[in-house]
Amino acid sequence: MHGYSLRPYDPQSEAEMAERLRDPEAWQPNNWFGFGYTQVPPFGPQSPGLGMITPDGGRMRLVRDRATIGQVSWFPGYDYGGSPRHRGWGIGLLVLPEHRRTRAASSGLVLLIDYLFSTTATHRIEAATAATAAPKNPSARPGGMSREGIARSAQWRDGRWNDVVIYAILREEWEAGRATQTKRDETAEGSALR
Repeated sequence: MHGYSLRPYDPQSEAEMAERLRDPEAWQPNNWFGFGYTQVPPFGPQSPGLGMITPDGGRMRLVRDRATIGQVSWFPGYDYGGSPRHRGWGIGLLVLPEHRRTRAASSGLVLLIDYLFSTTATHRIEAATAATAAPKNPSARPGGMSREGIARSAQWRDGRWNDVVIYAILREEWEAGRATQTKRDETAEGSALR
């Protein structure tokens, strides 16, 4: 996808990213909640570290040209029915400041959604983003996700309560999107052969 890929952390890339994530600039403007909440897991011999991948979630690096330019994460989503079987994945994405305003965020989102639907039995993937970071066009579908609504004053950041936009994609929507993309690719390939 435009030269982007997801890769597990190795010890060197984990150490480099951990250092970057200690800098508030990596999180601003929409994900900085203060030094007491940096979303960086503890490090050390007993720590799963940044590169954990477990049945309950994980993190991978977003890579372009062999350089780590951000990270994706997934975790158990909201429990809509009193049982884990009603739970999909919640996802997160962080692109380092110097790689923003490129295709990195949209590519990372698509890659993570593809990865999770391809490797887990989940039916729903959801994401929340600061309203100030959401696409201005409410009909925009980042990563094929539908805008489901706004959680008003749900996030304390920058000295005030902020709105959060909720997005989600269902497995059948992802499958339909993949089928459409495959047809486009086949058409383009056929045109190139003429």
